[in-house]
Amino acid sequence: PRYPSHWQLAEYLQAFAAHFGLNGLYKMQTEVVSCRRQDHAEHGWTITYRPVGSDAGAERTLQVDAVVMCVGQTCAPSVPSYPGQDTYRGQVLHTSQYRGQAPFQGQRVLVVGAGAASGTDVAQDLSFGAKQVFLSVRRGVILLPR
Repeated sequence: PRYPSHWQLAEYLQAFAAHFGLNGLYKMQTEVVSCRRQDHAEHGWTITYRPVGSDAGAERTLQVDAVVMCVGQTCAPSVPSYPGQDTYRGQVLHTSQYRGQAPFQGQRVLVVGAGAASGTDVAQDLSFGAKQVFLSVRRGVILLPR
């Protein structure tokens, strides 16, 4: 699908980890509390974390050689506010909430921002069903097929 559900994404990541032998090398349902670089230590980083969800518990630490920061579909959306937004009667949503073009059939839709491709992906998907799609960007952008 163009926009996988969180279940589909989780299944894909689990299959990926199993295929490449990564199970046991990462932690799910975990909040990173701090990440500190250690000078002159055997391991370069000290990670403080805490389990969340059903396994919630006390903070723990982990010594690691490297840190990889991965953000994207699982991050908290940043939704700016605009003058008049409180009186606007239309729908406002972040690309992280977009599940497909069906609810927008026959409507005029404004997509604000290209994002890291997410805005342009949504605008393209909407073009197959919405009456009109407008893409508003701060600076010029070149749209190329993938």
